[in-house]
Amino acid sequence: MTSKEKAKREAADNTKRGLGTIIGKISGKGQFELEIDRLNSRIVKLESDLQSTKTQLEKKEALARQAVADRQEAEARLNQELVRTQTLSHELEKTRDESPEKLEFRGIETLSPSAVQAYLSKLSSFHSPAEDLLTVYLPYGTYFSGVLSEKILDLIGEKTITLLERLDRETGLALFYDLHRTVCEAIVPPIPIISPSWQLGDNFETSFLKESLSKDYRMLVLILHAGESFIGFAPDARIFDTGELIRSSVKEKHSKGGFSQRRFERLREEDIAHHTGKVFEALDKVLEENSQIDFIIMSGDPQLIKEIQRRLPLNLEIIEKPSDIKVEKTSGEDILRTVLSSRRYLL
Repeated sequence: MTSKEKAKREAADNTKRGLGTIIGKISGKGQFELEIDRLNSRIVKLESDLQSTKTQLEKKEALARQAVADRQEAEARLNQELVRTQTLSHELEKTRDESPEKLEFRGIETLSPSAVQAYLSKLSSFHSPAEDLLTVYLPYGTYFSGVLSEKILDLIGEKTITLLERLDRETGLALFYDLHRTVCEAIVPPIPIISPSWQLGDNFETSFLKESLSKDYRMLVLILHAGESFIGFAPDARIFDTGELIRSSVKEKHSKGGFSQRRFERLREEDIAHHTGKVFEALDKVLEENSQIDFIIMSGDPQLIKEIQRRLPLNLEIIEKPSDIKVEKTSGEDILRTVLSSRRYLL
């Protein structure tokens, strides 16, 4: 190869290398610009996400501030209501103390079966041509507002009705009310009043109560106390046909604390459970011998009453009496007279 040809070849090679370098630079620059564009897009997206997150955070912070404000407002209102309640309670107590006529009965007495019949006979003798003698019979769970008209309720008066509805009237209530307040009293009978009724006339309607109290009911009487209980069956209101006094040794309540008290109470509970078992045995025997029972009268310890009620047939009507009868010092005749007594309330 001549020197001239050699020179041309070198010149061609140099030209190719130069073009390659230029093309490579151009290609690298394009990729760099593409990477810049990609990064810019990424920055825009991140800025958008950041703004969205900031917006959500601001909303949550606003909700939190509102919740705090609402709670503070609610607490302020609660404090205001507490102050208002205390003020009203104080004013009510002050008004009660200053009131010349407090809500209480003029008198309360217990009437035996014979005494209540004599009492009803006296009520029957009252007569008023003005026809202003009101008689109301309310069964247990029934209220005056559900039986009487607004006009009659107004005549009786709100205070009197409030006082009467506070009564422990487990068998209902009979109200004898003279609108001129010559006679104003109520009777809680030993036998349940079945249906509500009322009468405003020239005399008191006592026949229903007289007939109800003079019937011969077949009754099972349970006087229940821990360690000493009584079960009696009476075919009428005069005498027990069968009666049994059930005694068991039951420890008195423990007043000390600690382990000894817990152990003592456990032993006491065992004694009560043993006594309850003896009552169950006697009760099952009475129920087996006397299948026809109109109702059961129960009195005594609430816990024992609940235990016995679980064992009684569901079809038997149960009457709970609040009287506290000590069976060891009371004869069967006295027990029967006590559970069949009525309570009289003077208004």
